[in-house]
Amino acid sequence: MSTRDTIPDAAGTVIVGAGCVGCSAAYHLTRLGREDVVVVDQGPLFETGGSTSHAPGLVFQTSGCKLMTRMASYTRELYEDLDGFRTCGGIEVAYTEDRWNYLKRKREWGRSYGVEGGELLSPAEVADRVPQVDEAVIHGGYSVPTDGKAHAVDASAAMAERARAAGAAFYGETTVTDLETSDGEIEAVVTDRGRIAADEVLVATNIWGPLFGDMVDVDIPLVPCAHQYLVSDELEELRGANREIEQPLLRHQDRSLYFRQHGERYGIGSYNHEPLLVDPEDIYGPERLEDLGLEYPSLREFTETHFYENTHPDHDQTAYDAACELVPSLRDAEFESAINGMFSFTPDGMPILGPTEEVDGLWWALAIWVTQSGGAGSIVAHWMEDGVPRLDGERVDATPAHLTRFQSHAGSREYTRGRGAQQYQEVYQLIHPREQPREQRALRRSPFYERQAELGAAFYDTGGWEVPQWYERNESLLEEYDVPDRPDWLDRGWSKAQGVEHRAVRDRVAMVDMTTYTGIEVTGEGACEFLQGLLTNDVDVSPGRIRYAAMCNEDGGILADVTVARFADDRYVVFTGGGNSATLHSRWLREHAPDDGSVSVTTHDSSLCGIGVFGPDARNVLAPLVEADLSNDAFPFYTARETYLESLPVTMLRLSYAGELGWEVYTPMEYGARLWEAIEDAGEEYGVVPMGWAALDSTSVEKGFRLWGTDVTPEYDPYEAGIGFAVDLETDFVGKEALLEARDEGIDRQITPVTLDEPGALVDAGHPVFDPGGDEVFGDVVRAEYGYTIDAGVAYAYLPPDAAEAGRAVEIGYENDRYPATVRDEPLFDPDREKMLR
Repeated sequence: MSTRDTIPDAAGTVIVGAGCVGCSAAYHLTRLGREDVVVVDQGPLFETGGSTSHAPGLVFQTSGCKLMTRMASYTRELYEDLDGFRTCGGIEVAYTEDRWNYLKRKREWGRSYGVEGGELLSPAEVADRVPQVDEAVIHGGYSVPTDGKAHAVDASAAMAERARAAGAAFYGETTVTDLETSDGEIEAVVTDRGRIAADEVLVATNIWGPLFGDMVDVDIPLVPCAHQYLVSDELEELRGANREIEQPLLRHQDRSLYFRQHGERYGIGSYNHEPLLVDPEDIYGPERLEDLGLEYPSLREFTETHFYENTHPDHDQTAYDAACELVPSLRDAEFESAINGMFSFTPDGMPILGPTEEVDGLWWALAIWVTQSGGAGSIVAHWMEDGVPRLDGERVDATPAHLTRFQSHAGSREYTRGRGAQQYQEVYQLIHPREQPREQRALRRSPFYERQAELGAAFYDTGGWEVPQWYERNESLLEEYDVPDRPDWLDRGWSKAQGVEHRAVRDRVAMVDMTTYTGIEVTGEGACEFLQGLLTNDVDVSPGRIRYAAMCNEDGGILADVTVARFADDRYVVFTGGGNSATLHSRWLREHAPDDGSVSVTTHDSSLCGIGVFGPDARNVLAPLVEADLSNDAFPFYTARETYLESLPVTMLRLSYAGELGWEVYTPMEYGARLWEAIEDAGEEYGVVPMGWAALDSTSVEKGFRLWGTDVTPEYDPYEAGIGFAVDLETDFVGKEALLEARDEGIDRQITPVTLDEPGALVDAGHPVFDPGGDEVFGDVVRAEYGYTIDAGVAYAYLPPDAAEAGRAVEIGYENDRYPATVRDEPLFDPDREKMLR
């Protein structure tokens, strides 16, 4: 079909962008039965001029993120089937001891997430496979034999060919000038060749994404950023190279470099320079390319300064010197071609997938590299067709890439550019999970912030909130509490104050900033029926009662686990976490609310602040302050009251994520400063300690309470996640049919607590579980912490039911060692709930 054929005036689905992501989405949509699919692109098919056209196509599958790993593995399999992939293997080398230990962990992530064949190599073994490498400058490497090179343009053409055979149509040299909407719905795609009415539109334009957001007044937090790619002349070590047998790809992350073979030549990709941000509106159009000597709109002229001078703020070597140190023969090479090519970065470095809340029928698939392109197309196609994100038909947790994860401030140009630049700068950096962003901080502060800073709070950024993880002041209590040391990597950015706070909440009383928790108020005569149709538990309870429930999608995957408080016949408050929990979960409620006005949904994500008061003395601290009777008879566990604390109007929930006697106390934001003062003053005689979220996490692990986003995600159903007790199949709710099937057929995995046998031992999430002495992975750790009350490292892992019997011996792989561990019954702490119910 010619790219200049007349375009249709209507289509069921229009995809904007014929790069590898758009073509993958079209291919998968047609596989799912859609025939009326039209794909348009401003460039020629299929070398359209975007990132697909110049991307080196490296597919290193293993990532610390399960979603990204699974998408990369699927992309490799798909493109291999399409003859658009060359399997040559991939090796990541370690320049430092830290990186070598990182590669040990990375190999274990790969094993946990299904990447086969990964192995650790000695320096000599790396040089044996890539002879031009100087083995003397590295500690070793991580090799995956199934990694390789995706030929993105060829793969795009092959996917388009199959999609065309199923009825799809592709039109190049067609520039979209507008997206038309009406009454909150997508209406049409307007091009320079005519208007195409559409039921659904998917924008897969990558670096141009924000421009399409501007057309419909939707913030797309994405910034294009250029990196460098050079190809040398012939290297002696590659002389006479067999073009059918290529060396493994090479990645030198300690210096933000990667390498790939081009026959007798060698390619160098460099992120080893300052961020080179590009405004989407400034990306060159076809009319300027010829004048500038550039082949594609996604290219910039090569800037020698950024290769031969050190402009990267975190490196002490130029890209050229670092490349030549690893591959000495490059020192005498000339470079035949050199470009600055654009990719795109979001504030958190993850893709953007999913539907637009403001415009029905408008979808996005952006900030996706070739590495994950095939998998992203599968996920978004299933999402559009089935209403649920799936990867190759299987449940997947796409929430880390969901457009709605972003908070309102992320739409600002300053925030997107600042955080996008940091993501670029750190794309190959060895970043500790506890390392915090340096820019765009303290955007959201609770009324307690100044007092917390005085107490030495270690603040983490969570959805823009500054959230204390621990308080340095509590290190003074180490004479009272013995807290074990942590191994090197797990010790970084950590304080023994966490262990002190954990022990103190068990012994006396602690106060925790709960401001990031979000109350979603649901009111109206239809409130009960509405919530009953979305939540797995029976919420038709008496006013004043609280229910714990899951919220599932049609596949039975857990979208949220929430506490629901009923305050009147027509008024509920659904409490969920902060950050993306607030936006994702409130959106689901709003989208499912009836249109007849019988229900109103209001999200209190910034109007309330809260303090959790937990511990044996919680009642002693609060009772003199509160008008309500806090006795166990008058205010039992899992009940809620609206009352007064001194003169402050408060909402109190009798529950405790720490697994202790306690209440969560919420008040309007303007009363917050006094709320903290009152509780802190009243708690002084009981030795109250400020407690951060690190200790709240470790106490909840001991208690077996779930954490959405780690051990509870849409990848798992409630039975697998161990919260089947919160499913009432006598009610009707979204996902019920899937859960009935799961109940009848049984599950093949379940979350299980495991304790490490060695005193003081600790591992991290993402690591594999084995039989003692065995090599077959049969489970993976999804959450891990130290249990300071039970004095043991705790790991929660998804295991087959027959492996989840208490007392069974297992081993957990961590940094290329095996840690003996034992499967346990849960909860590990206070199994009879005596502490919470007293």
